[in-house]
Amino acid sequence: MTRTTKIILGLLIAIAAITAIAFKAPEKIQENRKKMTPTYPKNIELALYQHGDDWQKKYSTALAPEIKNFGVSIYKTQPFESNALPSAIVDAGGVRTVIPNALSIMATDDKDRGVGITIIDINARVKNGGAMSHDEARLYILDIIEKLSIAGWKMVTPLNKPRLNGIHALNYYGADALDPNYKLSFAEWMQLKGILSWELYLNHTFITLNINRDQDHLDPNKPGAYIMSFTIEPHEEVQRIYVDEKERDHWRQLWIPIARKLRSERNIKEATLKAQGIPIVSDYKDPELPPAPPGQQNPVIPKDLQ
Repeated sequence: MTRTTKIILGLLIAIAAITAIAFKAPEKIQENRKKMTPTYPKNIELALYQHGDDWQKKYSTALAPEIKNFGVSIYKTQPFESNALPSAIVDAGGVRTVIPNALSIMATDDKDRGVGITIIDINARVKNGGAMSHDEARLYILDIIEKLSIAGWKMVTPLNKPRLNGIHALNYYGADALDPNYKLSFAEWMQLKGILSWELYLNHTFITLNINRDQDHLDPNKPGAYIMSFTIEPHEEVQRIYVDEKERDHWRQLWIPIARKLRSERNIKEATLKAQGIPIVSDYKDPELPPAPPGQQNPVIPKDLQ
C-alpha cells in the first residue's frame, strides 16, 4: 500500500467517524439534557411559619439557591417543565389548600424574627394555559373559587371598607374586591377592568387571588390569555403592617385607636350607601384578632368594635 493510498484511506476513515458522531450527536445531547433536567415531584408542599431552610432541604432539586435581602430570605422554585407542572399544596389556616398547575412558588422567611415563612406567593396556569376563550377561563377560575369556599374560605372586608356582597360589591368595588359567592356572568366578566381580585379568610389566614389577563386581547369573541396569582399570609402579619416597623412586635398595644379610626371611615361610607338604598351586610363580623404570642395578650375589644 502506497503512502498516498494510506493517506486517502485514513481520510476516509476519519470522515466516516465524524459522520457517525454527527448523526449520533443529537441523541447524545438529548440524553445529556435529560440527565441535567431535575425531576420535580408532582406535588410541592409548604406551610406558613415553616422554616425556609427545611423547605429547601426537602425540595433541594426543585428550589433555586436562597436569596438573602434585608433580614429576610426568599426561596423560590426553579422553572418547571411546561408539560409537567406540579400542584402547590399549602397548609394555610390549618387547611390543606391545593393550587394546580403551579408555574412558580415563592416563600419569604423572616429570618430577623426567626418565625419562618410569613408570605407565600404562587403563580399558576389557568387550565391548560395559552390562548383560550374568555368564558372557558371564567368557568375554570370560578370553579377554583367555589372549591375554596367549600373548604371554608370566606370573603373578608377591610375595617375601613363598607360591608357589601353580591352585585352591590361588584358595583361599588369593581374588580378590586369581588364576592366569592357571586357568580359573575360572562358579560360582567368582560366589563371588569384591570386585575380581578378576591380576598378570602379562614382561621387567621388570608388568601388573595388575583387574575391577570392580557389587556390587548379582551375581545369577547376572540381568545384571551390568563394567569392566576395567590398570596397567602397569616393574620398576624397583615395586622403588623398597620403600625410603624419599630412598633410591629407590639402592634396589639396600638390596635384599638387604629381600629376605631378605620371603623369610623367604614361607618361614614356605609351611612352614605344606606341613604342611597344600598343594603349593608350588617351581620358580617370582622375576623377576630389572631392569638397573641407568649408574653403578650390581645386587647379587650370595646363594644363599638365588636
